[in-house]
Amino acid sequence: MLQLLVSISVWLHALATIVFIGHFVLLAGIYLPVLSKNGSALSEISKRSRPWMYTSLLVFAITGTHLMLIDSGYLGFMDFGNFWGIVMLVKHILVFAMIALGFWYNAILRVGPMMLTNNPEQAIARFRKYVNAMAVCGVLVLLLTALAQVE
Repeated sequence: MLQLLVSISVWLHALATIVFIGHFVLLAGIYLPVLSKNGSALSEISKRSRPWMYTSLLVFAITGTHLMLIDSGYLGFMDFGNFWGIVMLVKHILVFAMIALGFWYNAILRVGPMMLTNNPEQAIARFRKYVNAMAVCGVLVLLLTALAQVE
């Protein structure tokens, strides 16, 4: 039964990774270059992706906590005495930075609605910076996840 729970956690965690990080990588690499003149399309993509992003973050929190607690590299709360612990610390700092970036650009700067104004160029430029930063951070999170698998 425990192996089934671990397998489901790994699967859901990977699925959330595909949704969250894949969204930003595709947005930065494909959709934004093609749609950079169409603020309404980018705004709509931003609006429609929100429930997927929030759901994937919730899945990350639940499955990530479970996977961390059962990992043999986990030494205890705030104990970073091994390579795995240090890599997980850096990874989680990066994940929290991504959440902060999302809050800053979406809740404070409101780049999605700004793209619907008469002059969307500034909003699209801000959106591009946000998406590129999130894509780079996401790729780094994946790299750190891979590094954590080294024993």
